[in-house]
Amino acid sequence: MLANKQLEDIRSLQQICEEKENIELKLNWDSLRNRPDGQQNDLFQYDDNGKLLGYLALYTFGGPMELCGMVHPEHRQKGIFSQLFKQARPSLEKASKLLINAPANSASAKSFLISRPCTYSFSEYQMKRQASKIIAEVNPKVTLRNAIESDLKFLSYLDSVCFNIPEQEAIAFNKEVWLGGNEPTFIVEYGGKEAGKIRIQKEENATWIYGFAIEPSLQGNGIGRSALSQVVMNEQNKGIERVHLEVAAENEHALSLYKSCGFEPYCTQDYYEYDLNKL
Repeated sequence: MLANKQLEDIRSLQQICEEKENIELKLNWDSLRNRPDGQQNDLFQYDDNGKLLGYLALYTFGGPMELCGMVHPEHRQKGIFSQLFKQARPSLEKASKLLINAPANSASAKSFLISRPCTYSFSEYQMKRQASKIIAEVNPKVTLRNAIESDLKFLSYLDSVCFNIPEQEAIAFNKEVWLGGNEPTFIVEYGGKEAGKIRIQKEENATWIYGFAIEPSLQGNGIGRSALSQVVMNEQNKGIERVHLEVAAENEHALSLYKSCGFEPYCTQDYYEYDLNKL
């Protein structure tokens, strides 16, 4: 578990870096606030006065390990991030695959990546929906219910068939989310039968949607649109003004669905696969 002082330092450095480069860093704040004990997922570099100069974070979401980080603009080109990366090596050696996340328009991130054994993998759009947008009509046959422990098998199945996550990794991830209890997960039902899933995270005055998937054989029936609209309405009824989600840039079907529900892209995150054989 990260200490409050560490979280404050991360937030402060994030704001400085984002303002300097006009970027959006993806630091997965819900995960940072709920780090498991006994794992070295966060690495810090402070100066002698206790000022945070560099930070590196590791994440596992049921698939490849992801890495993100930042260095204070006034202290770049000093090897700080390279040193943090070196310190993370024991954890990285356990990964089956490593993806490094960088905002698409971050010159400093691209400068680091170009000197590393990395290859571009894919891009992801971050999208948001403002409360002023009109909500799509909901099909009454589409309902949401809270997931229960016996749903873990179905949740993992959807992750495997919809996101190509290996079955065992999907099972491990969903068990971790379930035990954490910090990310409400809903089962989407169509006519009273399991049809999909959706998971949400809270971040200040915003809600993030993750793991949204509809059983492939049921896609094309408007189930996803109705489920998404219900989540948006539920959050707005709670006073949440902004709802966010992420979608792979090449997933044209999902992108079209989200746009039709009032979501608009505002940031692009690029992912690069690191050659673990060259650690």
